[in-house]
Amino acid sequence: MSGTSVGHCPDGGAVTTTASGTASDPTPWIRCFHPKPAARYTLVCFPHAGGSASYYFGLSAALDPDIEMLVIQYPGRENRLFEEPASSVAALADGVYEALRPRLPRCPAFFGHSMGGLIGFEVARRLESAGGLAPHACVVSASSAPSVRTDRLTAGQGAPRSEAEADDAVLARIMGLGGTREGVRQNPELLQLVLPAIRADLRALESYRLDESAGVGCPVTVFVADSDPDVPPAEAAAWGAHTTAGATVHVFEGDHFYFSGNPPRFLELLQDAVRHSHPGTQLV
Repeated sequence: MSGTSVGHCPDGGAVTTTASGTASDPTPWIRCFHPKPAARYTLVCFPHAGGSASYYFGLSAALDPDIEMLVIQYPGRENRLFEEPASSVAALADGVYEALRPRLPRCPAFFGHSMGGLIGFEVARRLESAGGLAPHACVVSASSAPSVRTDRLTAGQGAPRSEAEADDAVLARIMGLGGTREGVRQNPELLQLVLPAIRADLRALESYRLDESAGVGCPVTVFVADSDPDVPPAEAAAWGAHTTAGATVHVFEGDHFYFSGNPPRFLELLQDAVRHSHPGTQLV
Protein backbone atom coordinates (compact mmCIF):
# COMPACT_ATOMS: atom_id res chain seq x y z
CA MET A 1 0.00 0.00 0.00
CA SER A 2 1.44 3.36 -1.02
CA GLY A 3 1.46 6.59 0.91
CA THR A 4 -0.92 8.39 -1.43
CA SER A 5 -4.67 8.81 -0.97
CA VAL A 6 -7.54 10.89 -2.28
CA GLY A 7 -8.48 13.98 -0.34
CA HIS A 8 -10.86 16.86 -0.96
CA CYS A 9 -10.45 20.61 -1.15
CA PRO A 10 -13.17 22.89 0.26
CA ASP A 11 -14.46 24.02 -3.16
CA GLY A 12 -15.23 20.48 -4.22
CA GLY A 13 -12.16 19.70 -6.31
CA ALA A 14 -10.38 16.40 -5.97
CA VAL A 15 -6.80 16.58 -4.79
CA THR A 16 -4.02 14.13 -4.11
CA THR A 17 -2.58 14.05 -0.61
CA THR A 18 0.66 12.47 0.43
CA ALA A 19 1.35 10.59 3.63
CA SER A 20 2.44 13.88 5.21
CA GLY A 21 -0.94 15.43 4.32
CA THR A 22 0.36 17.97 1.80
CA ALA A 23 -2.17 18.59 -0.95
CA SER A 24 -1.26 19.12 -4.58
CA ASP A 25 -3.19 21.40 -6.95
CA PRO A 26 -6.62 20.05 -7.97
CA THR A 27 -7.00 18.90 -11.55
CA PRO A 28 -9.57 20.69 -13.75
CA TRP A 29 -10.62 17.28 -15.11
CA ILE A 30 -12.36 16.24 -11.88
CA ARG A 31 -15.19 17.90 -9.94
CA CYS A 32 -16.53 16.68 -6.61
CA PHE A 33 -19.69 18.60 -5.72
CA HIS A 34 -20.47 16.73 -2.50
CA PRO A 35 -17.28 15.52 -0.80
CA LYS A 36 -17.84 12.54 1.48
CA PRO A 37 -14.53 11.68 3.18
CA ALA A 38 -16.10 8.71 4.96
CA ALA A 39 -17.76 7.23 1.85
CA ARG A 40 -16.99 3.58 1.19
CA TYR A 41 -17.59 3.75 -2.56
CA THR A 42 -16.50 6.07 -5.35
CA LEU A 43 -18.56 6.59 -8.51
CA VAL A 44 -16.86 8.37 -11.42
CA CYS A 45 -19.36 10.02 -13.79
CA PHE A 46 -18.62 10.70 -17.50
CA PRO A 47 -20.95 13.29 -19.11
CA HIS A 48 -22.72 13.09 -22.46
CA ALA A 49 -21.86 14.91 -25.70
CA GLY A 50 -22.33 18.63 -25.19
CA GLY A 51 -22.63 18.04 -21.46
CA SER A 52 -20.66 19.41 -18.55
CA ALA A 53 -20.01 18.36 -14.98
CA SER A 54 -22.70 20.57 -13.43
CA TYR A 55 -25.44 18.63 -15.25
CA TYR A 56 -24.80 15.86 -12.71
CA PHE A 57 -24.93 18.05 -9.59
CA GLY A 58 -28.41 16.78 -8.75
CA LEU A 59 -27.43 13.15 -9.18
CA SER A 60 -24.39 13.67 -6.96
CA ALA A 61 -26.62 15.18 -4.28
CA ALA A 62 -29.11 12.30 -4.52
CA LEU A 63 -26.58 9.54 -3.83
CA ASP A 64 -26.57 7.87 -0.42
CA PRO A 65 -23.88 8.89 2.09
CA ASP A 66 -21.73 5.84 1.39
CA ILE A 67 -21.21 6.78 -2.31
CA GLU A 68 -19.15 9.79 -3.37
CA MET A 69 -19.30 10.99 -6.96
CA LEU A 70 -16.41 12.41 -8.95
CA VAL A 71 -17.60 14.04 -12.19
CA ILE A 72 -15.31 14.40 -15.19
CA GLN A 73 -15.12 17.87 -16.72
CA TYR A 74 -14.11 17.78 -20.39
CA PRO A 75 -12.14 20.75 -21.78
CA GLY A 76 -14.07 23.55 -23.48
CA ARG A 77 -16.90 24.00 -20.96
CA GLU A 78 -17.68 25.70 -17.63
CA ASN A 79 -14.48 26.15 -15.60
CA ARG A 80 -12.54 24.93 -18.69
CA LEU A 81 -14.49 27.06 -21.17
CA PHE A 82 -11.47 28.65 -22.82
CA GLU A 83 -9.48 25.44 -23.24
CA GLU A 84 -9.31 23.73 -26.62
CA PRO A 85 -11.93 20.94 -26.76
CA ALA A 86 -10.71 17.44 -27.60
CA SER A 87 -12.08 16.16 -30.91
CA SER A 88 -11.60 12.41 -30.50
CA VAL A 89 -12.71 9.79 -28.00
CA ALA A 90 -9.08 8.67 -27.66
CA ALA A 91 -7.88 12.18 -26.77
CA LEU A 92 -10.60 12.56 -24.14
CA ALA A 93 -9.89 9.11 -22.69
CA ASP A 94 -6.15 9.82 -22.56
CA GLY A 95 -6.71 13.09 -20.71
CA VAL A 96 -9.15 11.56 -18.23
CA TYR A 97 -6.84 8.59 -17.66
CA GLU A 98 -3.87 10.81 -16.82
CA ALA A 99 -5.98 12.90 -14.44
CA LEU A 100 -7.69 9.99 -12.70
CA ARG A 101 -4.83 7.53 -12.40
CA PRO A 102 -2.97 9.21 -9.50
CA ARG A 103 -6.16 10.25 -7.70
CA LEU A 104 -8.47 7.25 -7.69
CA PRO A 105 -9.29 4.96 -4.80
CA ARG A 106 -8.73 1.33 -5.64
CA CYS A 107 -11.45 -0.19 -7.86
CA PRO A 108 -13.98 2.62 -8.37
CA ALA A 109 -17.23 2.26 -10.30
CA PHE A 110 -17.88 4.17 -13.54
CA PHE A 111 -21.12 5.70 -14.84
CA GLY A 112 -21.11 7.02 -18.40
CA HIS A 113 -24.15 8.47 -20.16
CA SER A 114 -24.36 8.51 -23.97
CA MET A 115 -20.90 9.57 -25.23
CA GLY A 116 -19.77 9.26 -21.62
CA GLY A 117 -20.32 5.51 -21.82
CA LEU A 118 -17.68 5.29 -24.56
CA ILE A 119 -15.26 7.58 -22.70
CA GLY A 120 -15.66 5.58 -19.50
CA PHE A 121 -15.14 2.32 -21.40
CA GLU A 122 -11.93 3.62 -22.98
CA VAL A 123 -10.63 4.93 -19.65
CA ALA A 124 -11.40 1.56 -18.05
CA ARG A 125 -9.40 -0.19 -20.79
CA ARG A 126 -6.45 2.10 -20.15
CA LEU A 127 -6.61 1.55 -16.39
CA GLU A 128 -6.80 -2.22 -16.84
CA SER A 129 -3.75 -2.15 -19.10
CA ALA A 130 -1.84 -0.18 -16.47
CA GLY A 131 -2.87 -2.64 -13.74
CA GLY A 132 -4.16 -2.12 -10.22
CA LEU A 133 -6.60 0.76 -10.69
CA ALA A 134 -9.30 -0.63 -12.96
CA PRO A 135 -12.99 -0.04 -12.13
CA HIS A 136 -14.85 -2.93 -10.53
CA ALA A 137 -18.02 -2.05 -12.45
CA CYS A 138 -19.04 0.02 -15.47
CA VAL A 139 -22.56 1.38 -15.86
CA VAL A 140 -23.25 2.55 -19.42
CA SER A 141 -26.39 4.56 -20.03
CA ALA A 142 -28.16 5.39 -23.33
CA SER A 143 -25.11 4.27 -25.29
CA SER A 144 -24.87 1.88 -28.21
CA ALA A 145 -22.16 -0.76 -27.88
CA PRO A 146 -18.82 0.22 -29.48
CA SER A 147 -18.91 -2.57 -32.06
CA VAL A 148 -22.43 -1.58 -33.15
CA ARG A 149 -21.36 2.04 -33.60
CA THR A 150 -18.32 0.93 -35.61
CA ASP A 151 -20.41 -1.35 -37.83
CA ARG A 152 -22.91 1.44 -38.50
CA LEU A 153 -20.28 4.05 -39.29
CA THR A 154 -18.13 1.84 -41.52
CA ALA A 155 -21.28 0.91 -43.43
CA GLY A 156 -21.76 4.57 -44.28
CA GLN A 157 -24.61 5.26 -41.87
CA GLY A 158 -24.25 8.31 -39.68
CA ALA A 159 -21.57 9.82 -41.94
CA PRO A 160 -19.68 12.82 -40.53
CA ARG A 161 -21.77 15.96 -40.79
CA SER A 162 -21.00 18.18 -37.79
CA GLU A 163 -18.62 20.47 -39.70
CA ALA A 164 -21.12 21.19 -42.47
CA GLU A 165 -24.12 21.78 -40.23
CA ALA A 166 -25.28 25.26 -39.32
CA ASP A 167 -25.07 26.27 -35.68
CA ASP A 168 -28.84 25.92 -35.17
CA ALA A 169 -28.81 22.41 -36.62
CA VAL A 170 -25.96 21.31 -34.36
CA LEU A 171 -27.69 22.71 -31.30
CA ALA A 172 -31.00 21.16 -32.35
CA ARG A 173 -29.37 17.74 -32.52
CA ILE A 174 -28.04 18.02 -28.98
CA MET A 175 -31.16 19.66 -27.55
CA GLY A 176 -33.37 17.09 -29.25
CA LEU A 177 -31.84 14.52 -26.94
CA GLY A 178 -32.53 16.66 -23.90
CA GLY A 179 -29.01 17.31 -22.68
CA THR A 180 -28.64 21.06 -23.25
CA ARG A 181 -30.67 23.80 -21.63
CA GLU A 182 -33.09 25.86 -23.75
CA GLY A 183 -31.54 29.06 -22.39
CA VAL A 184 -28.40 28.39 -24.42
CA ARG A 185 -30.31 28.86 -27.68
CA GLN A 186 -31.71 32.17 -26.46
CA ASN A 187 -28.29 33.62 -25.56
CA PRO A 188 -26.23 34.22 -28.73
CA GLU A 189 -23.04 35.05 -26.84
CA LEU A 190 -23.26 31.91 -24.73
CA LEU A 191 -24.12 29.90 -27.83
CA GLN A 192 -20.89 30.94 -29.53
CA LEU A 193 -18.93 29.94 -26.43
CA VAL A 194 -20.39 26.44 -26.11
CA LEU A 195 -20.70 25.46 -29.78
CA PRO A 196 -16.98 24.60 -30.25
CA ALA A 197 -17.21 21.98 -27.51
CA ILE A 198 -20.46 20.57 -28.90
CA ARG A 199 -18.99 20.30 -32.40
CA ALA A 200 -15.84 18.67 -31.00
CA ASP A 201 -17.94 16.08 -29.16
CA LEU A 202 -19.89 15.28 -32.31
CA ARG A 203 -16.64 14.90 -34.28
CA ALA A 204 -15.38 12.54 -31.62
CA LEU A 205 -18.48 10.37 -31.93
CA GLU A 206 -18.41 10.44 -35.73
CA SER A 207 -14.80 9.25 -35.89
CA TYR A 208 -14.87 6.61 -33.14
CA ARG A 209 -14.04 3.09 -34.28
CA LEU A 210 -13.27 0.00 -32.22
CA ASP A 211 -12.29 -3.58 -32.83
CA GLU A 212 -15.27 -5.78 -32.02
CA SER A 213 -13.12 -7.93 -29.73
CA ALA A 214 -12.02 -5.04 -27.47
CA GLY A 215 -13.44 -5.21 -23.98
CA VAL A 216 -13.03 -4.82 -20.25
CA GLY A 217 -12.70 -7.33 -17.44
CA CYS A 218 -15.33 -5.86 -15.13
CA PRO A 219 -19.11 -6.40 -15.18
CA VAL A 220 -21.07 -3.97 -17.34
CA THR A 221 -24.52 -2.78 -16.31
CA VAL A 222 -26.49 -1.32 -19.20
CA PHE A 223 -29.27 1.26 -18.79
CA VAL A 224 -31.42 2.10 -21.81
CA ALA A 225 -34.82 3.71 -22.36
CA ASP A 226 -37.62 2.14 -24.37
CA SER A 227 -38.34 5.36 -26.33
CA ASP A 228 -34.80 6.60 -26.89
CA PRO A 229 -34.68 7.88 -30.51
CA ASP A 230 -30.90 7.53 -30.62
CA VAL A 231 -30.19 4.18 -28.92
CA PRO A 232 -32.40 1.13 -29.56
CA PRO A 233 -32.36 -1.39 -26.68
CA ALA A 234 -30.79 -4.04 -28.94
CA GLU A 235 -27.80 -1.77 -29.65
CA ALA A 236 -27.36 -1.11 -25.94
CA ALA A 237 -27.61 -4.81 -25.11
CA ALA A 238 -24.68 -5.51 -27.44
CA TRP A 239 -22.35 -4.20 -24.70
CA GLY A 240 -22.27 -7.79 -23.50
CA ALA A 241 -19.74 -8.51 -26.26
CA HIS A 242 -17.29 -6.06 -24.69
CA THR A 243 -16.85 -7.56 -21.22
CA THR A 244 -15.50 -10.88 -20.00
CA ALA A 245 -17.42 -10.53 -16.72
CA GLY A 246 -20.99 -10.42 -18.03
CA ALA A 247 -23.52 -7.69 -18.70
CA THR A 248 -26.94 -6.91 -17.24
CA VAL A 249 -29.45 -4.79 -19.13
CA HIS A 250 -32.16 -2.65 -17.51
CA VAL A 251 -34.82 -0.98 -19.67
CA PHE A 252 -36.50 2.18 -18.39
CA GLU A 253 -39.52 4.10 -19.61
CA GLY A 254 -38.61 7.37 -21.27
CA ASP A 255 -36.29 8.95 -23.81
CA HIS A 256 -32.55 9.58 -24.05
CA PHE A 257 -32.51 11.41 -20.72
CA TYR A 258 -34.87 9.00 -18.97
CA PHE A 259 -33.15 9.62 -15.62
CA SER A 260 -33.97 13.34 -15.48
CA GLY A 261 -35.13 14.00 -11.96
CA ASN A 262 -33.34 10.90 -10.64
CA PRO A 263 -36.33 8.55 -10.39
CA PRO A 264 -36.22 5.98 -7.56
CA ARG A 265 -35.68 2.88 -9.75
CA PHE A 266 -32.76 4.50 -11.55
CA LEU A 267 -31.10 5.52 -8.27
CA GLU A 268 -31.69 2.10 -6.75
CA LEU A 269 -30.17 0.20 -9.67
CA LEU A 270 -27.24 2.60 -10.06
CA GLN A 271 -26.30 2.40 -6.39
CA ASP A 272 -26.81 -1.35 -6.38
CA ALA A 273 -24.31 -1.68 -9.25
CA VAL A 274 -21.81 0.47 -7.37
CA ARG A 275 -22.11 -1.50 -4.13
CA HIS A 276 -22.61 -5.10 -5.16
CA SER A 277 -20.20 -5.69 -8.03
CA HIS A 278 -17.38 -5.53 -5.46
CA PRO A 279 -17.27 -5.70 -1.64
CA GLY A 280 -16.19 -2.06 -1.46
CA THR A 281 -13.39 0.29 -2.34
CA GLN A 282 -10.38 1.22 -0.32
CA LEU A 283 -8.09 4.17 -0.70
CA VAL A 284 -4.73 3.27 -2.21
